[in-house]
Amino acid sequence: MNAFILDNTINSRADLGIRITKPPVVSPAKRVVRHITVDGREGSLTMKRGWEDVEFAFNAALLGANGSAAFKTVLPKLLNAKTVYFSNDKDVYYNVKNVQCVRLEQRLQSLYEFSLTFTCSPFQYIRNVSPITLTASRAVTNIGTVHSLPRITVYGTGSRTLTINGKPIILNILSGHLILDSELKMCHFGSVAQNNQMQGDFPVLEVGSNIRTARRYRLVPRRRLSEP
Repeated sequence: MNAFILDNTINSRADLGIRITKPPVVSPAKRVVRHITVDGREGSLTMKRGWEDVEFAFNAALLGANGSAAFKTVLPKLLNAKTVYFSNDKDVYYNVKNVQCVRLEQRLQSLYEFSLTFTCSPFQYIRNVSPITLTASRAVTNIGTVHSLPRITVYGTGSRTLTINGKPIILNILSGHLILDSELKMCHFGSVAQNNQMQGDFPVLEVGSNIRTARRYRLVPRRRLSEP
């Protein structure tokens, strides 16, 4: 691992002059599980409450005579990053929640070292997933290892019903299409929220085959992995 890539475009080594000197340890996301002892019950009551964030902490270096000035230039790009992936695993990326940079220290005349910590959402996301356009009912396969929260565009006008795994979602489409974003829990047209034009729960794609019924829609699956 010699570089990381921010927002799918910024290479830390080629574009920012940052070199990884001590790679991070990549660990799988951990479940948040609560075990409750109940009188008379054999074994504890287990409640799965979600997943913990993942952190990537590593050391990096800037080369150059004026590393302090260079650090001020690259710092905003680091702090404003939305996604990151690493050069040794280009098939998946992480959604960045926070970036912390500390301890800029001059080691040699033209070598400055600092530490970086990326706090990311729990799962890996498969890169370059193509949208699926469907005009008839069919099964869609989630190839990830955990459930997926897709973004679905349903086309048409008036009342439309999208059914996924037997669960209907009733939509009142006013302007040709509506977008259902399960990750954001938002139904919208452009930048205008349309949650009041939707009845039902936001769709979830379980691991494996998912049966869906609708007139016409475009689906962008978010294929997530619980382990690296």
